[in-house]
Amino acid sequence: MDMNRVVNVVIASPGDVVIERKIVHEACLGLNESELLHHLGVSLHTGMWEDVFPSAEPPQVIINRLIDECDILVCIFYKRFYTQSGRTESENLNNFLLAYDVWKSLKKPHVMLFFREAQTSSTEDTPAPVLREMCELKEMMEKEKLLYTDVFSAPHEFCEKIYDQIEKWVRDNTTRQ
Repeated sequence: MDMNRVVNVVIASPGDVVIERKIVHEACLGLNESELLHHLGVSLHTGMWEDVFPSAEPPQVIINRLIDECDILVCIFYKRFYTQSGRTESENLNNFLLAYDVWKSLKKPHVMLFFREAQTSSTEDTPAPVLREMCELKEMMEKEKLLYTDVFSAPHEFCEKIYDQIEKWVRDNTTRQ
């Protein structure tokens, strides 16, 4: 059956969750083979910052456009918020906040915010301000209860959660054309 609708899934995360980024991509590939997506005529397409082609525009402008045009934004955080660019804010946090602002007015894209729990011993190499900011963001999102927010402790647990959540979103937001 030909696919009629492409659902764009953008993955935004710092470099310390490489495995989880691959899991989102693999989950989407697996769902593309599922009976549900075939029946609904839907295909999932994943995008990451690495997929942005070089352009005369600044990379963040292109990434912002990807986020504006996506259906689902998956944000994953572990122990890093900041990039090594010397900026005071993380591009990944900026990506999330941009999507959150758009979402509040348009209710699009659907944002899934995941936090990998840091083990007590592994937090020693994470600066206290970063941990505090992640906790504040997590608490704010959980308190507002406007976005899907979840915590996981290991990649296999994340795999189950992301597969289930993307499948649920497609089921709830797509009708057979």
